Amino acid sequence: MPNWSNKPPVDPRGHGLPLVRTPASRSLVAIVTSDDLIGTDTHFWGGHTIPCSPPDCEACQAGVQYRWHAYLAAFEPDRKLHFIFEMTAQAAQAFVEYRNEFKSLRCCRFEAWRWKHTRNGRVCVKCENSGFSPAAIPKPPDLAKVMSIIWRLPTDNVWTAGQRDDVPRIHADPGGNGQSSDPREYLTPNP
Repeated sequence: MPNWSNKPPVDPRGHGLPLVRTPASRSLVAIVTSDDLIGTDTHFWGGHTIPCSPPDCEACQAGVQYRWHAYLAAFEPDRKLHFIFEMTAQAAQAFVEYRNEFKSLRCCRFEAWRWKHTRNGRVCVKCENSGFSPAAIPKPPDLAKVMSIIWRLPTDNVWTAGQRDDVPRIHADPGGNGQSSDPREYLTPNP
């Protein structure tokens, strides 16, 4: 039986936020809402990006090369859009330098654009202080949980740990409640 209402929920998607990549035709300008970024090795497999999950990673076994991707939460004030920004390791370096100087990415204003304005062109990023106070922007989401929702992974057994280059990696306990049976829907098992 439906639960009818004349008032929409605060966030109709639950914990999920849209995933945004740098567009080819214009710059993306936003304010970071998360304190830090997270990243993991990924594959382009089955028509979309999935996390690499050794030792039984189907994409690795098929010989598909992995690529590290980073994710952070950001907010476009003009459009009032809170989203997850995806970038490669090369683009993430600007955020790492900013974080090393200011101890947090929260309130960092960034501009991202594609070199030569091509769909798969290299992403360039420029970071600067936004002048926003932390109270003036949305609260940061739990990035590991949001990425789990985007990748259709269980969220009750996900945590960040096992740092490489000071960036937390996303992990899931395969024995945890709600673990998906689809072999493409998993993360690196807990060692």
